[in-house]
Amino acid sequence: MATTSVTPARPRALCAALRHGRKMLCRRIADMAAGPDDMLGRGFAALVAAVEAAFRHEELIMETLGYVHLHEHREENAVVLSALHRVLPDVERGDHMLGRQVLAALDEVLALHRLSGDLALTVATRAPAARARGRAAQATSHVAAHRPHTR
Repeated sequence: MATTSVTPARPRALCAALRHGRKMLCRRIADMAAGPDDMLGRGFAALVAAVEAAFRHEELIMETLGYVHLHEHREENAVVLSALHRVLPDVERGDHMLGRQVLAALDEVLALHRLSGDLALTVATRAPAARARGRAAQATSHVAAHRPHTR
């Protein structure tokens, strides 16, 4: 697999792609939750597949960014996917109440997952501050930042 270099603009673009993917997944969950029971039963397997694909995409982006807590993130994703696969046969057989409970829980888990992931990625991809070249430049770098305003 080819490695890509992460330029200063690239982490932001990757994080934006990550947020967009999560947003689309949450929108799909909301649409299914608002729909009729028969839509829930027919579409639940496709939703589980969409969650799997979204998680793979998310993990690939995090790997590209060099996210240090990727292993823990994958463990969390595995727990969510395991739960979805556990209830899938029941929902497909017509347990729509269970399906709606799972959709509500999934939406809440993904919201929490999204917030913690965004925070972690923001910290992980924060560009290091511009570095002054020498000791004199470092010692006087604050002067330019606090220059009095002249008229």
